This record gives sequence, C-alpha cells and structure tokens, in this order.
Amino acid sequence: MKSNCPSCPSPALSTLLAVALAAPLLGLGARSAWGDDPFDAVRDDMQAMIDEGASVGLVGFVQVKDKLVFQHAVGMRDREAGTKLELDSIFRIYSMTKPMTCVAALTFFEEGRFKLDDPVAKYLPQLANLKIKGEQGKDDEPLDSPMKVRDLFQHTTGWTYQTPWEREAKRTTEEPDLADLVSALGTLPLDFQPGSRWEYGISHDVLGHFIEVLANKPLDEVFRERIIKPLGMIDTGFHVDKKDLPRLVTLYANSGRELVAVPSSLGNDPTRKPAWLSGGGGLFSTAADYLRFTSMMQAGGALEGTRILKEETVALMTRDHIGDIPRSLLLFGRGYGLGVAVQTKATLGSAEGTWSWSGIAGTMFWVDPGNMQTILLMNQTWMDMGPGMRFMGKASQALLSNAVQDSGGK
Repeated sequence: MKSNCPSCPSPALSTLLAVALAAPLLGLGARSAWGDDPFDAVRDDMQAMIDEGASVGLVGFVQVKDKLVFQHAVGMRDREAGTKLELDSIFRIYSMTKPMTCVAALTFFEEGRFKLDDPVAKYLPQLANLKIKGEQGKDDEPLDSPMKVRDLFQHTTGWTYQTPWEREAKRTTEEPDLADLVSALGTLPLDFQPGSRWEYGISHDVLGHFIEVLANKPLDEVFRERIIKPLGMIDTGFHVDKKDLPRLVTLYANSGRELVAVPSSLGNDPTRKPAWLSGGGGLFSTAADYLRFTSMMQAGGALEGTRILKEETVALMTRDHIGDIPRSLLLFGRGYGLGVAVQTKATLGSAEGTWSWSGIAGTMFWVDPGNMQTILLMNQTWMDMGPGMRFMGKASQALLSNAVQDSGGK
C-alpha cells in the first residue's frame, strides 16, 4: 500500500541525516575576485560521483551575495530513457518544503494573526484534549502545559514520524487531507510533553493545516500567493504540470548493489494534485527556483524589491530556539530555529549562524548569512545524503581556495 507521507524517514535514517547536517560550509571573511574559476575540482567530483554510481544526476549551485558563482548539471534525468539532466530539471525536494512552510506561517505572524506562545488548540480545537502516552500498562497522562504554536515550528510537539496517524485517519477516508491528519492526531497520545525535547516528525504538516485555517484556503494557494508567485518560482508546486513532466527527474534508490529506479515515485502520481498537501515534504522544485527562496532569506527577507518577510522575522526564524533540551541525533549538536537547523557555535567546518536543511532524496542546502554564501545541491537518490555531503565539502574548499588566492595567499 502506498503511503500518503512523502517525506517520512525511517528511524535508521536519522544517523545519515545527522552526518549530512554536519557537512562543512566554511565561513570566509575575505573578499573574492571571481575572475579565476576555482570550481574545476567541484565539477570533476560531481562527475566522479556519477561514474562511481553514487548518483544518477546532480545539479549544484553556489551563490555569494547576489552573484551566482557556480552552476552545473551532470548525469542523467532518467537513466533508463537516456535523457540528460539539465539545470532546469524538476526534483522532489521533500523536507526542503519545511522551511517554505515556516516562512508561509510567519507571514501571518507578521500580520498579528497569532503569537508563538498561543496554545495550538486556540486555532485547531481538534487538539484540545491531547495526552501523553502512558508507560507500559498505564493510562495516558495529561499535558503539563498546552502545546504551543512554536512547538509546531520547532518539532517539539511530541509527534514523530513514527506516530501512527495515517492508520487512524484511514478509518474514515482512503485519501486523508491535512484536516484528517489533525483530527487523527487529536485521538492519539503524544510521545513526550510538548517543549520538553526535539524529535523530527510531522509537526510541519500540522503547521500546514494551521496555515489553511488562518487563510481559509488550501495550503497550495497560500504558497502560491505568498511565496511562489512573488518570488517568481515558476517551477515550484505540490504537483507537476503535465507539460513539464519531461523535466521531472526519476527517483532512484540503492538496492545494495546499484541504484535502481523507484517505480511510480512511491506510488504517487506527480501530475495529480494530492489530497494531502504536505507542508513537511510535498513540493517539487528546481535548483534555480529554490535558490530564489534561499536568496530571499539570505538577503533578509526580500528579493529584487519584493519583500516576503521583515528582516527581524528572518533573524527570528534562523536563530536557535530549543536551547539545551534533549534532541535526537539528527541535529548532530546543532540548534534548531523555526524550520531550519542552526549552527550555534563556530567550528572548523561551519560559521556561527549558518542555517541549513535537506530532503530525504538527497537535496541539501546551507546558508551562511554572515558571509552571504549559499550552497545548494539537487539529487534524487532515496535516503542517501552522501553526494550532498561530498558536494558541500568540495564547494566549501573551492570558496576557501578562491578567497586565499584573492588575499595573496595569506
């Protein structure tokens, strides 16, 4: 049976994603002259990953300030059909949907429609009677305090990707939508007290329905009106137009010996608008489109004269909000903001304040706002962060090499 969850990782994936989030993005202070191309080694390594069978096709972008200093596509869009991957190929970005969902929600925050510390049940009354899962043989326990809206942003709700909401929702419908998801969750116990720990899960899908309630319209319309159309993201949405299907990249998975095509994209028709508009993992996009989103964020909430968020709201979203609470390995020592992982301390590999996220099919991005640098990779290999990690490292080395050359080798 196909799953309605397009982005739910297995528990074993947490370690892989954690390592991916630790891939280096070097913070550079030197000003660079981009006359000499420092990215030959990056191109060579992208081709090497194809030759080694680590990926079928990759698109990589690097931006410094508002200048695109590197863009390259290598490999195949569909290996079996023999079609070449192009810069404008369309990818399933899965969990890279999450930062966009949080931005959409924050546009309502700026309008004064909610406060982060409001109880979720104020807007979603289906969640008014939540309880905590009791220990073996014991009854479920009441909440110490109500779940807050900030918990939806922060993955501190008590829901995980193992919460059996789908089974519960399918008692009433075969194709649950976001409202069905929330209704099902209202009948299920939480794994932990809201706000007490960080666990990756379906919180941003609930946030998607929260947005629908505020807007009184479906999530895809909100995205289109508040993010996609204003930013000119012409190839981004919850389904792919039939005319654009020839640009959709085939999804692959590792069989243990080689990468094999995943039949029918996990059972979902990409040209059909889904009933469940997943704020946690439902979008399709291109590298160029997603770079417009990260460029807006990197620049403090505006792109080419169009403002999506205030600068202070971007700063709020991209700073740590979870402090020292327990967390799963997925964060790998990082903090978490309102939809992105945040580097809270400078390390050899990352500048303080760098924020990032990834998708379960190997898409990945990093933004260093202090140095105005963005590194973005599009891949389509299920549950494999290896190519993304490798690209991040090579691109960082290219940036560092160029900066050293520009500073006279000092």
